[in-house]
Amino acid sequence: MKKIDNFVKHTFKNIPKEGKEDIIKSVSEALIEKVEDLIEKGLSEQEAIDKTVIEFGTVEDYFDNFQKLEKKKKRQKTINHYKNDLLFSVVGSLIIIAIVLFVNLTYAPSTLWFVIPSIAILYWPLAILYNLLNKKENKRGDKDE
Repeated sequence: MKKIDNFVKHTFKNIPKEGKEDIIKSVSEALIEKVEDLIEKGLSEQEAIDKTVIEFGTVEDYFDNFQKLEKKKKRQKTINHYKNDLLFSVVGSLIIIAIVLFVNLTYAPSTLWFVIPSIAILYWPLAILYNLLNKKENKRGDKDE
């Protein structure tokens, strides 16, 4: 199946070197299997190769799916980053509120003024939560398309 190997190498000659050999190997194996299946169905070797090459399409067709997978991985990484930010902001806010409460109860126990800065401090995790939910909503919107 030298023709298939040459076709795949020629088709993928302009792609980045990262993972190029793996892609060439997997696509070659898939196309060779398809040629063998077509030969078993009664086509000649040349007809099977021609039909397989035509049905393969172009490298752009192949890389559209590859680029979608890369975009999905990047989006998931961003969402995980927002989740970590949310956890950090919640823990940080609780620590700051605890310190403000301690100061309030230690130096002015008759007035509970810690509530006002606590409300302001809670906007930090709320802003992070908003970003996380917005990013997740964008993810759902992309799936609908």
